[in-house]
Amino acid sequence: MKSGASKGELADKFGPPPASNSVVDIGQDEVAFFQENGYLVCPQISTDEEIVWLNQIYDWFLAQPRSGFLDGVFDLVSPYGTLETPKIGQLLMPEKKFPTLYDTALWKNARRIATRLLKVPDNEIENWGHLIYKSPGCANVTPWHQDEAYWDVSLDYLALGCWAPLQDVDESNGCLWFLPGSHRSNVMNHRHYTNDPAIHVLEVTEPLDTSDAVPVVLPAGGASFHHPRLLHYAGPNPSNGTRKAWANEFQTAPRKRATPHDRPWVKAGQDEMAKRLSER
Repeated sequence: MKSGASKGELADKFGPPPASNSVVDIGQDEVAFFQENGYLVCPQISTDEEIVWLNQIYDWFLAQPRSGFLDGVFDLVSPYGTLETPKIGQLLMPEKKFPTLYDTALWKNARRIATRLLKVPDNEIENWGHLIYKSPGCANVTPWHQDEAYWDVSLDYLALGCWAPLQDVDESNGCLWFLPGSHRSNVMNHRHYTNDPAIHVLEVTEPLDTSDAVPVVLPAGGASFHHPRLLHYAGPNPSNGTRKAWANEFQTAPRKRATPHDRPWVKAGQDEMAKRLSER
């Protein structure tokens, strides 16, 4: 990401996260629920003090110069290179810029829970994060999709996503919606939003029955965990506040496939982004 602050300068600016004794774990009932439904909701994995601290860091990241590409904050629903204020903004891997995020109760608890849900040893877990937000008054939805539809077609994954809001979320400001049990399907056909490969966000193109979808209402500092093939969506944010979330992907090392998946939308998006990068 392009900015004038080094890791050390950010550490000096924000300091360490507030001290916390928060240790959140899950048992077999929660693991069984995740296996059956493809998701799990945890009402709290952080603290009020830590959420205040995280919001300050989040706002700093959002205020940095933008290129419209993946090296900084970019708009998920506008073409690559767009410099206007994002409607649905995303920043990849903030932990690379500010590793102190690894010291938070939120990240430590999320990692512990992910390890239980994936049923793997602690030392096999890898992670990368992203900040994702909806601007005040954003009318755009995040279309129904499966996370795995974005990923490298030459690899197989054992992974899940964690989504933690930094303010209370419900239907009034763009909370997630999950379709229980949909993780048992294969990756469905997707396309880039409005069929434009210059737009990052994907949407399912096959007919869906979403009548059983459930809203994921959470307080600030709560979190949801979901399987990478679980169908999910987020509504608009008509509120006057920014809906901010810190998302993390937890996984084991991906495994090389003998034959790549047939997901042509992945290459279409890569090619269009490369083209626009070459023109800037």
